[in-house]
Amino acid sequence: MNENTTALHPWWASVALGIDQTWHCAIGPLALYLQRQGQQWLLAWEQQSEEEHNTRLVCHEAATIPEELMPTRYIFRHSPAHFYLRPRLLDRPVVVKTMQPVKVPPGECVTFYISSPVNVEIQLDDSPAPLMEIPTKILSDTWFGPNTQMGTLCYASKTYTRNSRQEVTPRPHRAVTPVTVRNQSEELLSIDKLSIPVPHLALYGRDDGTLWTSPVSLKQTHSDELAVLEVGDSPSDTNILAAARTPLQKSGLVWAFTSMFSS
Repeated sequence: MNENTTALHPWWASVALGIDQTWHCAIGPLALYLQRQGQQWLLAWEQQSEEEHNTRLVCHEAATIPEELMPTRYIFRHSPAHFYLRPRLLDRPVVVKTMQPVKVPPGECVTFYISSPVNVEIQLDDSPAPLMEIPTKILSDTWFGPNTQMGTLCYASKTYTRNSRQEVTPRPHRAVTPVTVRNQSEELLSIDKLSIPVPHLALYGRDDGTLWTSPVSLKQTHSDELAVLEVGDSPSDTNILAAARTPLQKSGLVWAFTSMFSS
């Protein structure tokens, strides 16, 4: 089977394994191996290059877990037969750059389409807690705010914002967030970075195998980096896969973008 196939499909469905069967699932740069035995499950994984495996999605039975990987053992009286791979959004905001400087005049708005990598949660049938939650891609830490005293700890992503949905390459390990920025101040707003508050967003899947989040609206009303955050309803033709880690009860202020106002 081609390890770099681009044919997407929902990879979060239930899978049943017999005793001593092994399952291999490669979701973008993350390669997973699960093996069921009579009284235990073995789980092994490794991170690979996103550049080489950007659109890879492979799920099939394997002969065994590769010898070079050290599996984690989970012990049971009788091992459950089914497992689930559940995508989850990250636990911190994700900071991305615009492809080129973006200036939004007063009273205008712009919509970006931004992808961020998801984590994979491994869950067994009837288990009260997941075995593990693994990032599909490890991101570096970054501080986002006007200074070291004000702001929040985020993840830094090398992904750029896109101005069209058609410009976003479908990738199995990334969820797309539509972000609408509304400049309701009286000054020109210049944007070079955006902070996407993914912990406040729900995650959805489409039948074509793509992942989407709740849409986001960021309203800028004053000459500073704080913006009013509003989370929209579920995207059309999707099924919810995970609720928000930190639900947003109502509109709130967030550190949304590094910006510079000029008249």
